[in-house]
Amino acid sequence: MDNNSKEKNKSLRRAMTAEKLTEMLREIDVSAAVQSTGEFTAMARLTALFDHGTFSRIGAYMNRSSDPDEAAGVICGYGAVGGRLVYAFAQDRARMNGAFDATSGKLICDLYSMALRNGAPIVGIFDSDGAYIYEGAKMLSALGRTAAANSSAVGIVPRIALVPGVCGGTHAVLASSFDFLISVKESSEIYAVAPFVNGTKTFPAPDGVSAYEAEDEAELYRYARSLIGFIPSNNTEGTAVDFDIPEFELQRAPDLRSLCGEALVAEISDKKNYIRLFAEYSPEIAVGFASVGGVGCAFMASERAHKDGALTPAACRVITKIQKFADSFGMPMLSFVDCPGFDNSVTENAFYLESAAAMTDAFAFSSNPKITSVIGRAYGVGFVYMASKSIGADIAFALTDSCISALSPEASVAFVWSERIKQNDLTASREMLEIEWREKLASPNDAALCGEIDDILTPSELRPRVISALHMLLGKRNTPPVRKKR
Repeated sequence: MDNNSKEKNKSLRRAMTAEKLTEMLREIDVSAAVQSTGEFTAMARLTALFDHGTFSRIGAYMNRSSDPDEAAGVICGYGAVGGRLVYAFAQDRARMNGAFDATSGKLICDLYSMALRNGAPIVGIFDSDGAYIYEGAKMLSALGRTAAANSSAVGIVPRIALVPGVCGGTHAVLASSFDFLISVKESSEIYAVAPFVNGTKTFPAPDGVSAYEAEDEAELYRYARSLIGFIPSNNTEGTAVDFDIPEFELQRAPDLRSLCGEALVAEISDKKNYIRLFAEYSPEIAVGFASVGGVGCAFMASERAHKDGALTPAACRVITKIQKFADSFGMPMLSFVDCPGFDNSVTENAFYLESAAAMTDAFAFSSNPKITSVIGRAYGVGFVYMASKSIGADIAFALTDSCISALSPEASVAFVWSERIKQNDLTASREMLEIEWREKLASPNDAALCGEIDDILTPSELRPRVISALHMLLGKRNTPPVRKKR
């Protein structure tokens, strides 16, 4: 065997890490728990979610109160996901199609209580044909207590809903109220009104219920594990910080010229370590979580290729959701803005304004670190609500060729300088006036002079400066430390 072959074998042995071994063992366990039809059982779903051999059940011997010989329609327990404590419940379709009853409600409420006391995320796996209606008010009361338990966890521990199958009625309301809901293409059915009532089915992605649609159920659990790896366990833990990140990674300064959206986030993040949410629902704005300079962050980045990066109602909704989550759990928010303002094609003004107002409140009333960067255009609301220090940004950057203006240079010239256009050659004067507007009234220099932009950067300077600002803001407080009495 030559030296090259020996070195290759050594590299292969080193690659067999404990993490990869755990993944292999989990896949074996999942395969053993999957039914002969290829469908996941409730236990197989939990096995696919948790690290190998770590899942432990609670209330394993509880039966339905209405039938002592019938096990409860839900499996509850805890274990490790990526080495971190996580609680989960999975509705068991093998037990009366996962019908929810009072026993199921008690098990889930007990799980929530444990998760809150120990400060760990909650994952709910939904697949049920509905409630056990024979229990009547007893079952309805259990539904109410389960909803109350879920509400009590808001902003305290993260909650992720996984929907590999049917999730309707009150369960759909419950799953939709989680921080993030993940579904499976062509398999998940999420509806308020049952299909047999109105003859239709509602799939989550088109209406923004689902943060991500997995191609199949196996990917559903891989994506969920990845998502859990980016977020804190509770609202006191703070964002993840890797102080052992290599120096060369901290100093990496990619040329971000012409990049935007997800492509820009990929270059700014550490080794392209990021996860995107709501890509199908709102492709004009990339939102999600990333590791930047070893710091776990939430991000939003305009996508010029979709609706010109305009601030649509869908964009407002997903920005609001990601910003509220980041604020609740102390994660910094990074904003990369190239936005022409509102989407002129939208006609539903009431819903639009409501969505934009909610986004404004999410930024204005938040206290998490916020770093904004104008990488292209920031016109009107695109600057005010997404990039300005006036709405709550701690640090604001702009690239040298960015454009900040109340209206686009084209609209500004047509609106304000129409008389100057009439007095000269139309084609030449309009082009020259638009250039003049961009250079004199819409350059980042003007915004920097009035303090709304902290620094003007070249594309290669952006990543190092964002990392510097992130580490500076890690100790951000809402109020100054209390002075000692002398």
